[in-house]
Parts: sequence; structure tokens; C-alpha cells
Amino acid sequence: MYYLKLINLHNFSLPAETGFSPVRSPQAESSTQLSHPCTLPLEFHRHIFEELLSEDGLLVLSRGLGLRRIICALLKIYSDKESLVILLNANGNELNFIKEELAECGVKKPGLRVVNNETNSKERSELYISGGILSITSRILIIDLLQKRIPSYLITGILVMHAERVNETSTEAFILRIFKEENKEGFIKAFSDSPESFISSGLSPLQTTLQLLQLRKVFIYPRFHVMVRDCLEQRKADVTELYQPLSPSMNEIQQAITECIEACLSEIKKGNGNLLNVDDLSVENSFFRSFDVIIKRQLEPVWHRVSSKTKLIVNDLTTLRKLLEYLVSYDCVSFNSFLETIITSQTPTSALSQQQQSPWLSLDAGNTIFSVAKGRVFIRTSTTNPTDNTQKNSYSASKLPPGIQPVLEELPKWNLLAETLDEIESDITSHTTETSRASYEGKDLSRLNNTVLIMVENERECSQLREYLSTIHIAERQGVSKGSIMLERLLKNYFKWKSGMSKVSKNLFNGNDKEKCKEVNSNNGKDEQLKRGTFQRGQQPPNKRRRVRGGSSTATTSAVSTRKLKAKILEEEAQEIANFINSNQTIISEASTVSSATISSNNDPSTSCYDDEFDVEAFSTYFGLLDLRDLIIVRPISGDEDDRILQSVKPKYIVVYHPDQAFVRRVEVYRALHPDIPCKVFFMMYENSIEEQKYLSAIRKEKDAFEKLIREKSIMAIPLGRPLRIFNNQHESLINTRIAGGRITQQIKEPKIIIDVREFRSSLPSLLHQSGIEILPCTLTIGDYILSPNLCVERKSISDLIGSFNSGRLYAQCEAMSIHYKQPILLIEFDKNQSFTLQSINEFRPDIGMNDISSKLVLLTKTFPRLKIIWSSNPIATVEIFQDLKKLEEEPNLEIAQMIGLDDGEIDDSLITNNAIESDYNLVPQEFLRSLPGVTSKNYKYIMTKVENLKELSQLSKNEMQNMIGNDDGNKLFEFFNKDVKEEKK
Repeated sequence: MYYLKLINLHNFSLPAETGFSPVRSPQAESSTQLSHPCTLPLEFHRHIFEELLSEDGLLVLSRGLGLRRIICALLKIYSDKESLVILLNANGNELNFIKEELAECGVKKPGLRVVNNETNSKERSELYISGGILSITSRILIIDLLQKRIPSYLITGILVMHAERVNETSTEAFILRIFKEENKEGFIKAFSDSPESFISSGLSPLQTTLQLLQLRKVFIYPRFHVMVRDCLEQRKADVTELYQPLSPSMNEIQQAITECIEACLSEIKKGNGNLLNVDDLSVENSFFRSFDVIIKRQLEPVWHRVSSKTKLIVNDLTTLRKLLEYLVSYDCVSFNSFLETIITSQTPTSALSQQQQSPWLSLDAGNTIFSVAKGRVFIRTSTTNPTDNTQKNSYSASKLPPGIQPVLEELPKWNLLAETLDEIESDITSHTTETSRASYEGKDLSRLNNTVLIMVENERECSQLREYLSTIHIAERQGVSKGSIMLERLLKNYFKWKSGMSKVSKNLFNGNDKEKCKEVNSNNGKDEQLKRGTFQRGQQPPNKRRRVRGGSSTATTSAVSTRKLKAKILEEEAQEIANFINSNQTIISEASTVSSATISSNNDPSTSCYDDEFDVEAFSTYFGLLDLRDLIIVRPISGDEDDRILQSVKPKYIVVYHPDQAFVRRVEVYRALHPDIPCKVFFMMYENSIEEQKYLSAIRKEKDAFEKLIREKSIMAIPLGRPLRIFNNQHESLINTRIAGGRITQQIKEPKIIIDVREFRSSLPSLLHQSGIEILPCTLTIGDYILSPNLCVERKSISDLIGSFNSGRLYAQCEAMSIHYKQPILLIEFDKNQSFTLQSINEFRPDIGMNDISSKLVLLTKTFPRLKIIWSSNPIATVEIFQDLKKLEEEPNLEIAQMIGLDDGEIDDSLITNNAIESDYNLVPQEFLRSLPGVTSKNYKYIMTKVENLKELSQLSKNEMQNMIGNDDGNKLFEFFNKDVKEEKK
């Protein structure tokens, strides 16, 4: 039936020199020249390119309209060695494709060069001087700019990709601010294909982004732009829309999941209506991945006030959204397996309390999801007679556990795809007759390009469809449904997985028998207390009735019992399947041995891998170039990479299995670039489904975003001469007003802070520079921020603080700071959108253990008495704290800060001043000395100057000790050394 060859190309790429087909016509050559990545044959591409060349600005373009093509055209112009152009914010995949496209344009030597952490400082300096196009990571570029390793006047311009990611605390905004301060002539051009990101927050987000990008112009090109619309609608593709209704069981599961989402949203609104934007809490918005992220972001400032139930429901929204996606993409067996893992993880145990279990599992809609999903795979029967469903599948009854009848419902789109390929095959057959084959044979094979490109959502769906299409002919030969071969294999793996789950359950629960007995005894004791009418503090009296919101205690008990019943059923099924598989293990092993022997006997000895002769023709047949006339390519949607696939393969038939807005635009651009290719597009979508709703909502959201951007562009006002940096008023407080009433002022130097280069991953250095502080980056051995010769700061976020305590790294850092600096400081900094609490009120316990974070902080301060802890709510507050700490301090010395903490042979003695604490004494004897009675933080240094070691100190007389540290402290220290421990024991 299918004479088309099926291949799966995920990383499909073609050499630019050879092309795809060995024989190419002059028309194909001219078409390739037109569609060259660095040439702009479309009118709106050329118009955008000319606008960006004439003036700096931000380009906001719809997804799929060829943004990377415009960037490559700009990079080709600036590829001359006399100019130095820097590309920012490009990820690894984007850099690889831009390199390939520039190489096809002739930009090969040197081409686009990448500077990352593997490039040392000497190599970077040579690359900067040589010029060309460089892609540099933001952290490396900002350090080189501050250290003057790259002169700003050498930079011709900067191209910023993904401009929607630039915000007030980003490193890219820091780079552009420094670049514009030192180079007024350099250009800045920014690009983005995500208009929704510019309207997400803020009063005027577009104007704020332009100010951060140091730009005053924005170019907005949506799909409904007049020039774009006229260009793409001149040559429309032949599109066939195929709407496939869901099966009754899938429709029932979808409605049940939607009901669970509505219940979760209503519960969130009920308890947190004043904390959230209620308008955004809709079922339609919950279909997108960013929905649960937006809710968490809104609740983060008050996360300590949010109940544990609300936190659990927010996580449940992510699970329910995944279930909606998996319903239309997963097969019935995999979907049911995923649901069973959810039930198993939510089983009430001693480790999982009732408050930690998802509420939606106890709803009637939740029960519908699990029961209908299992009914799509198999049903439990008391008879073993085959029915219509068993006859439809080829799975033998002897291979099934007793009482299980397979259903194995196929996804409706599978059959629709098979019918579409039948239609494509008949269309190819009708256009390719024997006469046309003879006339075109050996002359113009490019016109016989009948490639079929099937675009799916992800790699999992890609491999699933590949297996389905590869086994259709086997299923039809056996007289069963088309997807039976694949579903039977999945069902067999499912049974093996279930048998393994029974073993896991035994190992988990058999060892907890003693704990169960303790729980039973404790429950019996509580029952006796209730009978006697006694109760403990904090418990409800037995004779008092209490109203419970959301239902009574009976309802809660029934919900828990329902979950336990589900888990018990699953456990019994797993045990039954495990017993069946173990009893039939010998039969399965014997059958596999016979089948392998049959396969080996059927092998041809002439084609054996041990044959010494090499057949060139046979090798070319199996490993040669694939013919475009009989080729099916199944691949996942991969963003900008799809443009390259369309230009390389030039498919005649495109099957959009998963609706994607960006890929539809790419097909439109591909059709406009190749008017000579009669392209046919088959657009598949589940009717009245979440898939359709997501696709339509994405189109509507992008349209609304562009309309808001156009409206803001028409009314926004960008001030001229806006200061790039805002200086703090602390400089005015240092002016001496006694000299001529303040009219004669002394010159005040700009404050300086030495920062470790590893700290440039955070936003604090950018904010410090913006506040008017000079940043000196270097590699520090001790500390993160050096504010003065006396002040050393170690900055920790909450997650880093916990990790440093667990690894012991924080103790070593505080120890080193205490040795080399007079005032060590531990800065604990919270995130801007997080609650300013180390521990929420709900997490407080009556007993505090040694492993609690509060206990570790107390031990740290007792070990290092001079260590000061500063709590900062966000990086902006940290900037103000640093400014206050530096008011009466001297400026730090960069050379000295770099030397502190190095080995003795690496330190220059001429740089050591009296401000640094001497580290001539061993640390362990110091700590032992400070733990002795009578020794304090004020006198331990004086003791170290008077005695050579602890032995000499212990041999001093009582008068000598009292004369050295005082009568009381000397008496305590003398009694400690001369105490007779043996007599005390007696």
C-alpha cells in the first residue's frame, strides 16, 4: 500500500555545497538563490532591513515571519574585519544555525566566532582587536568592559536577541548602559518575536524596555500589517483543514479535567481573592504553561501567608494542565500509566498526611478521569469468551492475565493521518504516470519532488507516529486495527511495569509493620481518651460540635477511604499481574529462544556481517542518498530550525499534525519564497478540544499584544538627555558647608566597590553601577564584595545559605574573613518577589533542632563574635545598605584585595598595610584559646603576643595570669589549668 519511505529526521541538516538531490535543474538553482538566508526576496523583509540600517531601534516581529533571516542579513553587512559587532543573548542552537547560514552566504573566514568561559583573557583580547562578528556571553562581556580589556571605542555596534528578556536587573541592560556612556557613535539594534512579554507587567512596559535598551525607536510588524499581509497572500498554499472529533471517552475525560480545574480555581479565589488578579484566573488561561508560573509569581511576596492547601492546589494546576496535553498526544496505555503513578504517589501513608493530598482526586470528576482512562485500555470481566473488542485486536488471550479484556482505544488522529497519506499517495499516483516518468527520467528529477513532511509537537509523538505508520501494513495483513501492533507492545510493557510495582510496594510497606502497630495502639489510646471525655491542650473537646468549611468530617473521611480503596485496587491488580507473569516466564523465554533461532536461520549468508566481500551496489542501496519522490519525514516542531528544513527539503505535501501558530507562518513564508512548488498543506486539529482552544487563544493573545504595543507606541514619550546613571544624594552630605556657605566645594571621588567576578551572575553589580558606584571586578579569594580595607561582605541567597551550611563552606568563608578583615559581614539577601521571612509562621515548631537554619545561624555567630549579619529584602535595599556602610570608610585597594588570602609566596609584602589583620598565628590553637574560661574577644590577641604556645600559657603562675588579663579572668584561667579532675570524680 505505502510505497513512500518513512524516516524520522530530528537533527536533519544538509551540506550547503552538495545540496539535497544529486541532480538539480536550473530552475531549482535559481529558486535556491532566491531563498538564500542572507538574501531578502520578500518585500517586507527588505523594508524592515532598510529601516534597521538607517536607524537604531527595536524590532518586534510575529513568530515565524523570518526574524533570523533579517539578523543574518545584518550580520553579513557587518562581517568586515574593520568593524567589531557583538551579538548578545543568542543560545547554543541559534548560534549553530546562524553560523551555518552565514557560511552559506560566504561569511566563512573568520565568520561568527563564539566567546565563552573556555576562551581565556589573552585570546579574548586578540579577538577584540581582530574585529568581525563575535557572540559573547553577557557575564564575560561586562567583566571585560569594566576591566577595559575591550575598548568601547572599538565596538561598532551591538545586536541584542530576545530583547523581551532585558529588564532593570539584567546584565544586558548593564552592558548597554556602559557601552552608551563610553561610545556615543556605536549602534544598538534589538530583536524580539514575543510581543506578549512586553505587556505582561508595568505601567508602560514598552517605554521602559526602550530606555533599558538605550533606544528611541520601535518597529512593530504583526501578521496583520498591510505590507506583510499583501506579500504573503499573493501566493497562498492549498490548505485542507481536517477537524477530527474526540472519541466519547476522550471527551468525557476532557470535561472531567476541566471541572477539576474549575474547582481548583474557585478554591484559590475563595481564599486568596485579595492577593491575586481574579480576571486572570480563568479556565482558558490555565491551558498555557505560563499560567501556574504567573500565579506563583503573584503569591511569592505573601507566600508565608498562603495556606498549605493553596500551595498544593497551585501545584495541582500544573498536573491538570499536563493531563490535558497528554490526553491528545499520549496513547491510551501511556496515559493510564501516568494516572496510576499519580494515584500511587497520593496514597495516604504515614509519610503523606491528609493535608498534603491533592483535593481534586476526591471529586467525582477525578474518579471519572481514572475510571474512563482505564476503560480505554482494558476492562475487567468474569468470563474469558472473546467479544468484539478482543476480535478487533490480535493480542492472544493466553498472554493476558485472567479476567482482563483488552480495549486499546486508538487516538482518532491516527486513522485520520493514515487516510490523509492514502489521499496523498493517490494524488502522487495520478500525477506521476508511466509516460511522465519516462519523459522526465534522467532529465529533471527535481520536479518529481513528492516529499511529505509531517510536523508533530515533540520527540515522543514523533517516535510514536513513526512506529504507527511503520506497522500499518502488518496490522492490515493480519486483519486487525491499524494501531494494534504498537498498542499491544505497549500493553505488554505495561503489564511488566505493573508487576514491578507490586515488588516495590512489598519492599516499602512490609518493613513498616512495626510503625503500623504503633499507629494502631496510639489510635486505640485516643479512643479510650474520647470515651473518658478527656482531651489534651490544643485539641477539640469531644462534646463540642464545630463547623468545617467545605464539608463535614464524614466527607473528609469518605474521601480518604476512597483514595485508599483506589490504591488497594491498584495494588491487587499489580500483584495479580505479577503472579501471572511469573507463572508464564518459562513459556515466554522458550518462545523468544525459538523466534531468535528462526530469525538466524532465515538470514542470508551472503549478507552476513562477517562476509569479507564488500558490495558497493548493496551499500549504495541502503546507505545512499534518499530519493525525494518517495520520502516521508516525521519531525518535531523546533522553532527557527523549521525554516531551514523547509528550505532544504522543499516538501510538496506538509501535514501539520499538531497546530502551531509559528509553523503556519513559516509555511506561508516558504510558499511565498517558492512560487514554483505546488505546496499542499493538511492542517489537523481535534474539534471542540483543548488543542483547538489553545491554538485560537494563542492567536488572539498575540493580536491583542500587538494592538496594545501599537497603542502605547502612539502615546509614549521618551525623554531626551535622560541620565544613564542615577547618583545618590550621599555625595551632598559629604560637602563641607563651612567653606563659603557650601559654594566652594571640594572634589569628591566616585565611591568604589571591589566585586568578585562570580557575583556578576546576580543583578546587584548592575544596580550598584546604576547608583553611581564604580565597579572593580576581579577574582577574590576571600569575600564577594570589598567595601573598604576593613569591610568584607559575603553575599548569600536563601538557597545558597542552606547549601553552604550543609557543605560547611560558609564556616570556612567566615573563618577566612575573620582572619584577614576587621569587620566581616554576612549578607543574607532575599529576592525582590519573595516574602521577607526566613521561615514562615506555619513552619515553626515547638522544639528547635540542631539541623534547623536558625540554630546554625546562632552557632555561627557564637563561633565568630565579630561577624555581623545583615538582612536585605532585595538587591535594591542592598545598594542602600552598601552606601550607608561606605560613608565613613576609606576606598578599597584593588591590588591588596587580590593579594589577601593567597599563599605566602604569592603575596607582595609592600602591599600589606596595618589595616589588614595579621594572620601569623595558627587557626586551631586560636580557636582553642578563645574557648578557655577567662579568655575573651578583647584579650585573646594580647595573650598571643605574650606567650609562644598553649604549653607556655598553662605553666604560668596565678599572679602572672592576673597581671596579664586581670584578676577575675586570670583566676578563671589558672583554675582551669590546675584543676584536679581525678579528685572531683572521687
